Amino acid sequence: MNPRRILQTGIPRTIIVPATILFAVLLLPATPPHPALAQPPDPGAPTWDAYLDETAARLVPGARAALDATRRAITTHAALVRERLSFDAPTSRRDRPWMRGERVLDARWSRSAPPTLDLLDEHFRHPGLGPSRPRYFQGLRAGHLPVDPLADPFSLGLAPFMGGDAATTAIHSPLGPDAERYYQFRSNGNTTLQLHNGQTVETVAVTAIPRYRSIRLVAAIMWIDPETFALVRTAYRPAKRIDHEIVGVLREAGGWWLGLDVSVDDDAPATDPPAAQPGWFGQLINETFTAVLLGIETDISAVTVDFAPAQPGHWLPRQAQWTGYTGIESVTATGSVVPTLPFVIDWTLDPPEPADGSEEWNPARARDDALALGNTLAAIGNGDGGDTGQAASPWYLYPPIWTLNLVRYNPVEGVSIGAQMRRDFGWWRSVLTVRAATREWKEVPDLDLTFQRDRPGLRTQFSMYRSLRTGALGAGGIDGFPLPLILESDSLDFHRSTGAALRFLSGSGDRLGLSLGLFAERDEVIETGHDHDHEDGNGTEHDHAAAVRTNDGDDETGHERTRIGAALEWRPWWGGMGQESIGAGGTVSVRGSAGDNAHVRTVIEGGLLVPLAARISLGLQAGFANVSGDPAPQDLWDLGATGAFLRGHADAVETARAWMGRADLQFPVRYARLSLFGDWARAEGEDYYAAGAGLVLLDGLLRVDFAQGLTAEREGGPERGFRIHVLMDNLF
Repeated sequence: MNPRRILQTGIPRTIIVPATILFAVLLLPATPPHPALAQPPDPGAPTWDAYLDETAARLVPGARAALDATRRAITTHAALVRERLSFDAPTSRRDRPWMRGERVLDARWSRSAPPTLDLLDEHFRHPGLGPSRPRYFQGLRAGHLPVDPLADPFSLGLAPFMGGDAATTAIHSPLGPDAERYYQFRSNGNTTLQLHNGQTVETVAVTAIPRYRSIRLVAAIMWIDPETFALVRTAYRPAKRIDHEIVGVLREAGGWWLGLDVSVDDDAPATDPPAAQPGWFGQLINETFTAVLLGIETDISAVTVDFAPAQPGHWLPRQAQWTGYTGIESVTATGSVVPTLPFVIDWTLDPPEPADGSEEWNPARARDDALALGNTLAAIGNGDGGDTGQAASPWYLYPPIWTLNLVRYNPVEGVSIGAQMRRDFGWWRSVLTVRAATREWKEVPDLDLTFQRDRPGLRTQFSMYRSLRTGALGAGGIDGFPLPLILESDSLDFHRSTGAALRFLSGSGDRLGLSLGLFAERDEVIETGHDHDHEDGNGTEHDHAAAVRTNDGDDETGHERTRIGAALEWRPWWGGMGQESIGAGGTVSVRGSAGDNAHVRTVIEGGLLVPLAARISLGLQAGFANVSGDPAPQDLWDLGATGAFLRGHADAVETARAWMGRADLQFPVRYARLSLFGDWARAEGEDYYAAGAGLVLLDGLLRVDFAQGLTAEREGGPERGFRIHVLMDNLF
């Protein structure tokens, strides 16, 4: 396969959480060829249904002719280009600024010579690399495109992610010479737009409706001046997410590295020079890497391009902005929804003043502003007709062992191998996952059928499932997803749930994430032979194995119960996101169920991050957890062992009520941060303490802590001692 590569992101392999996604933009510098000037459509072509009203039939050809006139008239063009990009790594607790880049370029274009770019200034921040400016940071390396009057405005949609000459050939433009083959057009009334200089322009909005689903088509709105046919503004998004077009690539660029490309045409020639193309071993690595990466998706929620008069009678782009996300596809009821990595990219020509690092840019606000526009574009849908043979296949199959994301090991299943089938229905999609276990080969395999509706600001999921889970019994499709590797010695409870769940989830990258889940299910506790003792809310000790025996006293493998319930969760974060600014946030979660063992689980947790001198930061965390009603042992809270509430203890104490506090002092150490911490927790009338040191990586997304329990040992309590904790998704 020789795919045309138009997206080169350099995202290393991610297995479980996007906390480990490194979304570094690596691009190949090249000058795209000039597209042919637009021609009127062939009157005999089968495009009679392209225009759905007379206004659209007049404005679209007029805008195409005006764009062609500009291409013929302009011979030189120059401007300062301010290029800004932001990649954030949101988790279920708080957002982290993954990368901030900004630079100013002096860009010049001429019809008779290659474009030139002179770097005037740049600023870069990466939490994993410190505050320095790495030599390899070269921005988007496509800064000549904004000043190229021959570039189609819709080719800019993939320009930040492309290399080679793919920019002008990957997209079928709504203003291209054969646009009627790919789009239908409808006018949507008059709109008054305000330009950057305060001038207002009366325009007519025209919607371009893609005829089929493909990343080569866009769903677009074009605001056109009805008098001059000038394109004043356009907003668009690809007609589908970029998911199974992603392939792994081994490439030499100052050293061999693995990255991601997007395949548009399987029969297109490779854009890499022969010296950079790997041999048979490299091709094997590519295929393996692609298989491992199945499940990664990228969605460009909205691209906006604003125009301004550049030369008398001609309009050229003045600003282009992209909002979107990349991450792991998580259309499933068997685990928490995996957070995504949102990005914002901005090109501005001739900015009011050069970027000197003092100007505050708020990418989160840019994402919020683009939310409504993204919803409008997503609602455009697909038109009629067109060559559907060029549409993306709606069916995708993940064979067994073809992706490591569907392989895991735990004491209940042994080695568990899954297969998955996916079907796309526009902005709906369904995923069926079947999982078989070596230790349960005679049992009915686990199943998960989930339907998800995607919108930039809201995701809705409906699931039917039979799945193995850890932790709280009857969480209703909210959490409890087994990790890829759980050993016999791990102090965990297991249960199998069969039921249905309906979840309403906030949009990708929403900082004030609010979610609601409804569920009805039947649960069965599963013994693993190493269940630990616990104390209930009254301080009475119970043997866990006895708690799951049936009423006749026989030692069975499980205890069944049926329940219905709901879960409401809010995880806000306000203020700064990095270690250099004050930030605060937390978690509020209420989960309740009726039926067997009716109960309500509540947790309220808050955190405060305060920067001190010399890039030292202080983090403070406090929380309260409670279970009321008639909880089963597996509904209680676990303190110790995992380190979630308390570090430095080998076993867990289970309790119906707990308080916790934590202090964390961090010092910068080159590419990481050194943490000195102390923990306190109170449960069952006893206080537990721990202290230690840790290494914090990637702004708190991952940390390794070495903790020592300080609590005096008592009968029935957790065993204190020295313990190593590897934690993800932390407040600090």
